[in-house]
Amino acid sequence: MPDRVLRGILAAICAACLLFAQPAAAADASRGRLGFTVYVEVDGSYAKPILKSVRVQEIEPDSPAQAAGLKIDDLILRVQGKPLAGANAREVAAMIQVPPGEKLQLVVHGSDGTQRRVTIVAGPPVRVRR
Repeated sequence: MPDRVLRGILAAICAACLLFAQPAAAADASRGRLGFTVYVEVDGSYAKPILKSVRVQEIEPDSPAQAAGLKIDDLILRVQGKPLAGANAREVAAMIQVPPGEKLQLVVHGSDGTQRRVTIVAGPPVRVRR
C-alpha cells in the first residue's frame, strides 16, 4: 500500500477520533454530550488533516442530537456558521466542544436532498463509572 494512502487512512482515523465523539474515559465537565458520531473523509497529512466531508454515522438514543432532529447519513456542511469542506479538522474539533447547555449550530444536507439547520443543545457530560 503506498505511503500516501496510509497517511490518508491515518489522518481520517485521527480526524474521526477528534470530531464529535466523546469517549467516556475522556469526559470532562466543561464538554457537553452531543450524542452522535461521524464518518470523516480527509485530505492532507496527519499533522494537518483537511476535511472533505463529514457524515453522521450513528446517533445515540435519547441524545441531544436525536432530540434536535439530526439523522443518520446527514452530510454536515457547516458548524457554528463555518463551512466544513476544506477546514482543518483540528480547528473544527475545537469549535464543537461546547459546554453543557450551550448550542451547537449545524447546517446539514439530508439524504432526502433537503438542506436544513439543526441546533443541538449539549447535554451533561458522560460520567465515567469506576
